Amino acid sequence: MFDQIKNWHLSLTARDRMMLHFMVAIVSLTLFYLMLWEPIHKGLADEQLKYESQQNTLSWMQQAAAQVRTLKSSGNGHQIKQANQPITLVLEQSINNAGLKKFIKKIESSGSSGARVKLDQAPFNQILVWLNTINTHNGISVSSATIERGEKPGMVNAKLSFTR
Repeated sequence: MFDQIKNWHLSLTARDRMMLHFMVAIVSLTLFYLMLWEPIHKGLADEQLKYESQQNTLSWMQQAAAQVRTLKSSGNGHQIKQANQPITLVLEQSINNAGLKKFIKKIESSGSSGARVKLDQAPFNQILVWLNTINTHNGISVSSATIERGEKPGMVNAKLSFTR
């Protein structure tokens, strides 16, 4: 078969052979671009975007951690426990006082001294102040938290579990 192709190639005129070589070069370059060059560059660009996004998230989390440390250290340690009231009632009152009521999606009790709260698209700084306040003034602390970046800068979706 290789001999047939070689014979066919030799039977072409010089002009046709030059045109064939030119077309093979064009097809080869096109295949190289489409199969190697383009996917590699697209993958690099995608990875660069992911890296920048992760860097932004890291920066945001470092700022948030600094705010948490600041708020945590600013607490004066005076805890006024309201043991007679259910934890969900205390949380609801403190949420209203903190101006977070419109961001609350769910408040539910979890045992006699526990509760869970879900907030959507709430201001992160306002949540931190609220958490510091309920810990300092009510003796209610966060036992677990899942906080995700919201759609807008400074906004978060949070699922918080509390214990007294």
